Amino acid sequence: MSLIYPTEQQYLQVKNWFRNHQEIYTWGGPNMACPMSDENFLKCLTADHFKSFGLLNDDQQLVAFGQYYRRLEHHHLGRLAVNPKHRGQGLAKILMTKILEQAFLDQSAKGASLFVFKDNNVAYQCYQSLGFVETPYPEQPFPGNMKNCIYMVLSTAA
Repeated sequence: MSLIYPTEQQYLQVKNWFRNHQEIYTWGGPNMACPMSDENFLKCLTADHFKSFGLLNDDQQLVAFGQYYRRLEHHHLGRLAVNPKHRGQGLAKILMTKILEQAFLDQSAKGASLFVFKDNNVAYQCYQSLGFVETPYPEQPFPGNMKNCIYMVLSTAA
C-alpha cells in the first residue's frame, strides 16, 4: 500500500463512491451535493487548507482517500473514505496511520482529531481501535453539519 497525492482523475474516482446526496453530504460536508459538477467537486476537495491523500493497493488502484488540516492545534482528519469495493479489509486504519505519519512529519501538533456521526458505528469502532477517544468539543456550537457528531482526539502520547 502506498500513500499518494491524488490526481484530478483520482479525485473524480472518489466522487463515484457516493450514490446519493445524503452519502456525499455526510462524507463531504455542507458544500457537497449530488448531483454535483466535476468542477465544483474538485474545488471543494482542493481548497488550500486541505492536504489530500489517496491510498493505492499493490495493483495501483485507488482504494481509499482522506484529508487533514489544522484545527484547534491538531491534525484534523476529514473526508475519510474507502472505495465500496474494498471495504472491510482494514484499509481505513492503514490510510489514517499513513496520513498521520505524514502530517506529523510536516509539522508538530498536540495530536489528531476527527468528527464521526453518532450512527456510524463501524467508523467509530475503527477510530477507537486506533486510540481516538471521545472528547467534548472545545468550541460551541459544533460547526456546519456536525451537530450529530462525536468529536474524537488522539493524543501524541498514543
